[in-house]
Amino acid sequence: MNKFGYDFTSEQRRVLDRYINFLSTLHLVFDKIPVVFERRRMAGHQATALVADSRLNNAYFNVQSLLTLGMRVNEIKVLSSAHDKELKLFRQEALEITARTSRREPLAEVDYRLFSFSRAERWTLSPPKCVEDLIHELYLRSISIRSAIRQMVFKLSEVNQESFGVNAVFRRAMDHRSCQCHDQPTVVQALFQEASITPPWDLDYLSKDASGRAAEYKADIGSLFNAFSNLNSHLGLVAQTLYQGVDNVVLELQRASYAQSLGELNIRLNTANRTFEEGMILLDDFDRWLRT
Repeated sequence: MNKFGYDFTSEQRRVLDRYINFLSTLHLVFDKIPVVFERRRMAGHQATALVADSRLNNAYFNVQSLLTLGMRVNEIKVLSSAHDKELKLFRQEALEITARTSRREPLAEVDYRLFSFSRAERWTLSPPKCVEDLIHELYLRSISIRSAIRQMVFKLSEVNQESFGVNAVFRRAMDHRSCQCHDQPTVVQALFQEASITPPWDLDYLSKDASGRAAEYKADIGSLFNAFSNLNSHLGLVAQTLYQGVDNVVLELQRASYAQSLGELNIRLNTANRTFEEGMILLDDFDRWLRT
């Protein structure tokens, strides 16, 4: 696994925080739109309404997915760290046993109790009776980690797809007329005409008039959606790379379970261990970035 191109930046972290903040305030903004319509109606304008769009509901679920991303990555890291230690120790002990015997030593004749892993406190299926059972357990634990990463890949893909719908709903609402009889002010312009209904946002506005600030707000949110789309693609690539790496480990351990000799086992374990270590570096970076 080549780590090049997977580095995380502080600017990406800020994009993530701002996007979560935006989604968290979206319902608050939309709750103010009927107030705009009613005030225009009370001022003698022809009443209008905004058609409900269920895609807006995705904002809440996307917030939850992004807020729990750090916890999800940390859980994967904890599982992976423990598994990394198990793989390293198993490989080291396999080499030590090989040094005392021979690379040609049949695995069927190796006492599985020589491996520390044979004394593990938990087993996915049942306690081992041979070296092949130990390898199979390592294989099953790798599958468990792969499944956890697959869930993360799915969640990031879901958030990415739904963000386009949320963007469309937001833009349509902001550009909507505030009354049937005039093209302006649009909803976003009307929202900025009064402090009590102005959307909460972390932007230092340059304009002094409401229409100017509304335009800046809309443009900034548009830029944020683009930045988040790029970020989410990056996160998806990282998650997919982690998944592919663990999938390769699963494949190597599956092959290792068919090994006939210590020498063949050592080759498979070496590849699996190296691949998993590379994934751990990327996972550590991912976890550290989310904690900053």
